[in-house]
Amino acid sequence: MRKWILAVAAFLAASTITRAQVDLEKEFFSLPDSVTNEYLDSLQIQVAKPNDYLMIGVYGGASLQMGYFNPTRSTEMMWQFPVFGFSVIRYYTMFGIFANMGLEFGAQQNYEGYEFKTNKETGYRPTESGAYKVMMRTPEAFMLSHFHIDAGEHFKLMAKLGFYGGYRTSISRVLDDAYATYEQYQQYVNQFRDYDRRLTYGVQGGLGLALMFSPIEIHLNAQVKWGWESFWNPDYSSQYYYRFGYPLDGAVTLGVYYQLTPRYGHTRAQLKKLAKKMMEEEVKPEP
Repeated sequence: MRKWILAVAAFLAASTITRAQVDLEKEFFSLPDSVTNEYLDSLQIQVAKPNDYLMIGVYGGASLQMGYFNPTRSTEMMWQFPVFGFSVIRYYTMFGIFANMGLEFGAQQNYEGYEFKTNKETGYRPTESGAYKVMMRTPEAFMLSHFHIDAGEHFKLMAKLGFYGGYRTSISRVLDDAYATYEQYQQYVNQFRDYDRRLTYGVQGGLGLALMFSPIEIHLNAQVKWGWESFWNPDYSSQYYYRFGYPLDGAVTLGVYYQLTPRYGHTRAQLKKLAKKMMEEEVKPEP
């Protein structure tokens, strides 16, 4: 008799536990009847992403021309100004992890050219068809990969690398005294010759820093251009002796940018501030 009583008690205990478990699952893992699949599909959850914004700006500065040549020639650093342009910068979070990436594209009025240096020992200064100094006005367009690191709420460091292309629209040559009286050189002081190349393209990159006071940013940049198109046809003088001359330039610019969409930084303090703002907007007191 005792065995039957124990068996019935065990059965009743198991039934109670099972029922309690079912009730618990129903409480925690089921939704009200009003929450349907159609309702869930209609929800739009807005999540702000750090450093995912768009801005546009203008800048100005000066450029530094050097050039590099084969055979090798010593050159002076030659400043030209003004350099001015605009660009559009789109920041984004790559793969949903790296909040440091961006793309920049724009256009600028720049310069190319060179100035040969006089040899102090021999006193000889090389020329290119009688000119020791050449300056060219060159409008350009560019597209750059843009990397940045926020160093606080109002300061960031930047690095850029990409490609540029342009067209040499005007030229100005300074003739050496030994060639200044010859008409064959004088007629090309402000003209391109048949063997001069007008198209220019190559690699462009640089470093910079920015001050950010949303929605305004102030950018200071130093850029370098390495040209892949020669100033002239390398065989214009001889089909057996080739001479090359390529752009190698730098520029320093200061720009002002306006944030077209809201900016949220990705430092620890900025992320905490963003999370707090999102919670305040999500949890609103009932009327």
